[in-house]
Amino acid sequence: MLEFLQAITGIFVVVYDGQHALKFHLGRAVGVVGPGVHFKIPILQRFQVQPTKDTTLDLEPQVIQLSDELVYEVGAKVVYQIVDLRKAVIEVDNLVEGLKNRLVIIVQDVVKAQDRSTIRDMARMVDEVKQAIRPVEQQWGVKVHEFGFSTLSPTPETLEITQLHKLAHEKLALYRQLHDEQKLSPEAAVSLISGAVMALPAHRARVPEPAELAPAPAAGHADGVASASGAAKGGTGTDVAE
Repeated sequence: MLEFLQAITGIFVVVYDGQHALKFHLGRAVGVVGPGVHFKIPILQRFQVQPTKDTTLDLEPQVIQLSDELVYEVGAKVVYQIVDLRKAVIEVDNLVEGLKNRLVIIVQDVVKAQDRSTIRDMARMVDEVKQAIRPVEQQWGVKVHEFGFSTLSPTPETLEITQLHKLAHEKLALYRQLHDEQKLSPEAAVSLISGAVMALPAHRARVPEPAELAPAPAAGHADGVASASGAAKGGTGTDVAE
């Protein structure tokens, strides 16, 4: 009902809880009023109402390249409040769009200065963003209460590179353990790490001599030959004696 009367008469403005209004007289800002019904002189006076409670602002995810050329997808959320309505209305044309644009630039500057190791320290990056936004707070009359990254993930290509880098470090540590501590040869260590079975050199078979290849005479045959030889020798001796 109040909104209808306000639109028809144009002689008052209603400011609700969680809002404040900046009063203009002949185009000049003359003061800030709180919740309630405020009368005005048409044409000469006007009120610009703005929410002064905590407001959440979502930043669209953006693709940012780190200092070591890895690529991350980064999104963020910020909770802010207008603490100086005069600055928030006069110093910037559109406060919401202005905050979005400034925060996007600040997030880009902070994230692209990181590498694959420092990108994990989210608390430090949040502090850097808050410090960089302080001049904007003073200039535009706002206060940032909370800031955080809603999305901070590598792209599929970056994730693959990161996994390969981690795997290479693990294999290098295993190689040093096998080679330096267990004194394996470089070839053996690499073979074990890669999962290959290293073929051990086979012993060369000894070639037998020709004499060893001749079959040994049977025991019975040898005894018979020896007996026959002895008998022959004995018979010869008898004949000579005779």
